[in-house]
This record gives sequence, structure tokens and C-alpha cells, in this order.
Amino acid sequence: MSHSSVDHQLDLLEQQFKEVSVAVAEGDAASLQSGSATLQQLAVHFVQMMDGVEPGGLGASNRASRIKALAQSFPALRENLLRRSAYVEQALQLVVPTAPKATYADHSRYGNGARQAGAFTTALSA
Repeated sequence: MSHSSVDHQLDLLEQQFKEVSVAVAEGDAASLQSGSATLQQLAVHFVQMMDGVEPGGLGASNRASRIKALAQSFPALRENLLRRSAYVEQALQLVVPTAPKATYADHSRYGNGARQAGAFTTALSA
């Protein structure tokens, strides 16, 4: 593998990462879905390319710093995605609220039996 193809693949990966970050910030679901799938494919392809590249060589330190910066950016993207997901869940609860819990829970087909009254069910001692 030539160094230019690895650098080109890294450029594509960084560009796609930025596009996914913008899609998360804007809340564009369609762009986010297609962009994240493309980002995953580029990341897998990049890892496969890096397996065939020997350590060191020309531009290895520059490439290593770019990879490190990209790796440190992924947790922030994941956090923003989780924030967006929570925001969507809250908005969904406002639009389509869940059914309230029943006041009387019936566990059997014909309802609960009558409760015992006037007698202690536990042993009391003085």
C-alpha cells in the first residue's frame, strides 16, 4: 500500500466524520443514517488498510496524530448522538404520551379476592 492511498483514506474518513457530526447537530435523520453507515464502512476499510502497512515510514507521525485526534473525537460524537436521542424521546413523550398506569391492578382473570378485615395477619407480641 502506498502512503498516499492511506492518507487519502484517512482524509475520506475525517471528511465523513465531519459530515456525520453536522448531521447530528442539525438533527437530520436521513443524512445521519446514510452518513453513519458510510462512516462505518470507511472505518472498517481504513483498519484493513492499516493492517497491511508497516509501522514507521514517511509521514507516520503526522498520520498517527491525525488518527489520535479522530479517535478522541468519537466519544464527543457519541455523546452528542445520545443527547439528540434523549431530546427526541422527550419530544415524543409530549406528542404521544404513554398510557397512564391503572389505578386498580387486576392480576387474575376475575380480579383480586376480598381483603381480610378485622384480624391481624401477623403475630404481634408485647
